[in-house]
Amino acid sequence: MLVNGMNVEELLNEALESYIKGNVYDSVLYLETVLEMEEGNYKALTLLSKIYSDAGFYSDALKYSEISYKKYSDNLETIFNMGYLYQSMGRYRKALSYYRIYMDKEEDYHILLNMGLCYMEMKYFKKALSLIEKAISKEPLNSEGYMDKAECLVRMKEYEKAMEIYEERLKNRNNNIEDYYIYMRMADLKSIQGEIEEAIKFYNIAINFENSEDFVYESFYEMLIREDKREEIEILLMNLYSSNIPKEKVLNLEGRYASEIKDFVRAKKVCEKLLLLDPGNPQYYLNSAYVLEMLGKYDEALKFIYRAEKYVNNRDIIKNLQKRIKKLKNLKKDQKSKKK
Repeated sequence: MLVNGMNVEELLNEALESYIKGNVYDSVLYLETVLEMEEGNYKALTLLSKIYSDAGFYSDALKYSEISYKKYSDNLETIFNMGYLYQSMGRYRKALSYYRIYMDKEEDYHILLNMGLCYMEMKYFKKALSLIEKAISKEPLNSEGYMDKAECLVRMKEYEKAMEIYEERLKNRNNNIEDYYIYMRMADLKSIQGEIEEAIKFYNIAINFENSEDFVYESFYEMLIREDKREEIEILLMNLYSSNIPKEKVLNLEGRYASEIKDFVRAKKVCEKLLLLDPGNPQYYLNSAYVLEMLGKYDEALKFIYRAEKYVNNRDIIKNLQKRIKKLKNLKKDQKSKKK
């Protein structure tokens, strides 16, 4: 990685290329170098804010957006970023103040929806609904507004009206929201109403779409765990194993389930399979150690901790785990001695 001798434009190009390739650390290094050379560079500040925002580090993202806002306060993208980051941090009143500044300059469909969502989170449902309906009137063919309206109605316990919106979206051929997502929302609604069998029906429809994403079956699983529907979870796992979803993801879900129901023998078998698939993943060694600890096999658990050492940079994690397992091992020895 070269930095010395590169000009601002070259650094920005390298930063963008690194970001696209997923080399986030290099991208940040290039962008920080740009800011050392040209304090307040708009492209560097904006991309740094995006990188940290995408990673969920909203406070760090906000730091760069605030610098950008001081210098480019008329820029709509900068104003939006400020509102979006405060919204992501749960600071809805602050977010609304920036969204209002944006709306004074230009009325925007997505800003109206975001304002509606902020009011929804603050439990000002009528205000939220009026903003969402205003957005829908601007873009009546865009389904995002209808989905937000349905969510608002759910929060207002207007369940039948919300379901009508979901059903209408499924029938509408201009719908720009994936059908699997609508079915998932229908399932969530039925779950809220306590109609679990109906929720299961809609979730099963949702996960059977070829383009259905991970969060759908994970949400399904969470609902089944809450309702202690173990037979349905076993069916879900069987369906997922026969689907196009990568085996590693399904194994992770099965491992979570086995741990939830304290079937650590099953969890151990899952860990063994995961290590075969990805022997360089430190989490799988740590998971194996935890499962063996739960089975009381402390020496075997320690072996996995030692094996994880070469993959885990944080030495404190390793030391603390070793200390805990050794303490449990000694406690078990003491208990055996007392019995004798």
